[in-house]
Amino acid sequence: MNEDQFNESPLLTVRADEVAGVVVVAVEGEIDADTADVVLDALRLGFETAGPALVADLTGVSFFGSTGISTLITAHELADEHGMDFHVVAPHRAVKRPLQVTGVADVLRLHDSVPEALTALKPVPSE
Repeated sequence: MNEDQFNESPLLTVRADEVAGVVVVAVEGEIDADTADVVLDALRLGFETAGPALVADLTGVSFFGSTGISTLITAHELADEHGMDFHVVAPHRAVKRPLQVTGVADVLRLHDSVPEALTALKPVPSE
């Protein structure tokens, strides 16, 4: 998957790119009832690729409420259906705190950066 740009709105930009063989969907802006479908469509498309995993990079997300949480839960279920790993980069309080308060952080694999998420995906060589 080459870098893909999805429908933009004044409130949201979504890009998908392949990094080290893993699809990374980067989201910038607000995830709410008006924009969540764009995010979910990008994640769904990412799961349909042949890669072993998908990373949702929410570093640039400035608003994240219940609709965003629902979007990530749906993405987690899609990952299970496709037999893929799903990791979320959420270094900022705007995203991390709602996930922690609702307990969703206990279900998702959260990271503070894309490189950290990619490192977690690499199998540790056995000695």
